[in-house]
Amino acid sequence: MRTATILIIILLTFVTGCTGQNQRIDPNEFLHQFQTSLEEQGLEVKVMEPSSSVDMQGLIPHQFSISHNGEDSDTVFIFFTDSIEQARQALVKANFNISLITKVGEYTNNNVIIIQFAHDGNLDKYRSQIYTAISSDEE
Repeated sequence: MRTATILIIILLTFVTGCTGQNQRIDPNEFLHQFQTSLEEQGLEVKVMEPSSSVDMQGLIPHQFSISHNGEDSDTVFIFFTDSIEQARQALVKANFNISLITKVGEYTNNNVIIIQFAHDGNLDKYRSQIYTAISSDEE
């Protein structure tokens, strides 16, 4: 009896610890929070029409142009998948049509993939703001 009780407690601890690990992020909430966070950090954010610059297994991205005080803008693509595993698979198989100078930054958050195109080759320019915007959704 005592062994069964301990086993149940361990099992409940494991199940409780695993909940939330594979939660799907709501696209509307994430996009709103992401854009708001970038703007609060002083960036100019423009919503753009999707393009074919990124082939992510047929997923249609939400696309933004971000800049600060007239600096060169970067393009951010946000993809929503059905699961964390689908996001991983899509990222592995992704194809990017870019120029030689453009650098690509990849970020994930559960079932969300964020791709940053730094057209001037400087990924660090907005990296910290993007990380902050991604993590602000988890609060």
